[in-house]
Amino acid sequence: MPDFPSSPPEAAPPAGILPLPGRRRRILLAGKGGVGKTTLAAALAVWAADAGWDTLLVTTDPAAHLGAVLEVPVDDAPHPVAGVGGLAAVRVDAAAATAAYRRGVLADAARHFPPAALERLAEELESPCTQEVAVFHRFLDHLLQPAGRVVVFDTAPTGHTLRLLELPREYAAQLAAQAHPPALPAGQEAAAAGRIRRSLEVLRDPDRTSLAFVLYPEATPVAEAQRAAVQLAGSGIATALVVANQVLPAAMCTGPFFARRRRLQEEHLRRLPALFPLVPLRRVALRAADVRGLTDLREVARELFGSAAS
Repeated sequence: MPDFPSSPPEAAPPAGILPLPGRRRRILLAGKGGVGKTTLAAALAVWAADAGWDTLLVTTDPAAHLGAVLEVPVDDAPHPVAGVGGLAAVRVDAAAATAAYRRGVLADAARHFPPAALERLAEELESPCTQEVAVFHRFLDHLLQPAGRVVVFDTAPTGHTLRLLELPREYAAQLAAQAHPPALPAGQEAAAAGRIRRSLEVLRDPDRTSLAFVLYPEATPVAEAQRAAVQLAGSGIATALVVANQVLPAAMCTGPFFARRRRLQEEHLRRLPALFPLVPLRRVALRAADVRGLTDLREVARELFGSAAS
């Protein structure tokens, strides 16, 4: 079995990370909760912006600690990140997205339906699934927007990400299978179906969208990422990169406990080429302190991709 490669000091980004001429590139980072997706998404976005690409960093993670990693406020409107030319960051706020979605649906329905129907619709919009749909639509807003050459998505933990990425397919199937008169006017239904179709096309197009998995070199994160990669491949969404994060540096593992932990990590690292065939693999070393601020993020980015100088 081939050894898992180290990321050389002047590594280049693998094919499928930066945009092709005349195209936008969406990069989605997925993985088990707590494996470092937010940190690596921020490092990738800073790297892309430093390389000269107009870049937007989007977090859909309810944990919402992107601001702490960047050391700048991040809210539900895109704002430039000080110290990085060409980079903006935004957080999909589930509560704000849900409130805006409810208002929009009710305002639109008021033009077509009587008050009694609006009351029933308002009750239905109190369902917990409304938040899922609202976040889904905000995700599509960023996925399909024309602005930004590189858009990096810091996603929620794997299960939520799978749900988010598979919603377009489910929604399209529901629209296609409607046997009763549509709840929406025909023009709006056609527009909704067209938006879903475009999102599926974008997600499935490797020239426009890349999916990267972040994992720890441990049994559960590796198994979860591999299962998710297979599941998404079945939906036509291929994995473009796998990053093993927080790898123990060999030079620091001199005691028996950490030497043992290091050997276990290496066992999992050696398995990755077989679990993710033909997928570029990179590793990022564990640091003595949390990654915070642009200096730290640029160090992580250099470890992954080398210098961002264009």
